[in-house]
Amino acid sequence: MLVIVSSATAAPGRRDELVAAARAVAAATRSDHGCLAYAFSADLDDPDRILGLEIWADQIALDAHMAHPHTEAFLAAVPDLVAGPPDMTVHEVIVPG
Repeated sequence: MLVIVSSATAAPGRRDELVAAARAVAAATRSDHGCLAYAFSADLDDPDRILGLEIWADQIALDAHMAHPHTEAFLAAVPDLVAGPPDMTVHEVIVPG
């Protein structure tokens, strides 16, 4: 299982657009095969900072997600909506079986 934690700060005056783009990609992504969770939220101390949490069944599911048109559209829009590169960490979680 893969857990991805991310954050980005909206560019000045672009928060609403960033939130709209995040909502759209989240709604489309939640039905992607292998998506166990996909959500965005605002930082409680800095509402312009948007946090992301993704949980994927495996790398294959994440790779497929990255090739979907809704993901490509989101990734194309984000650079103009954020005040710098997003921070992202990927954690591989071994689930005892």
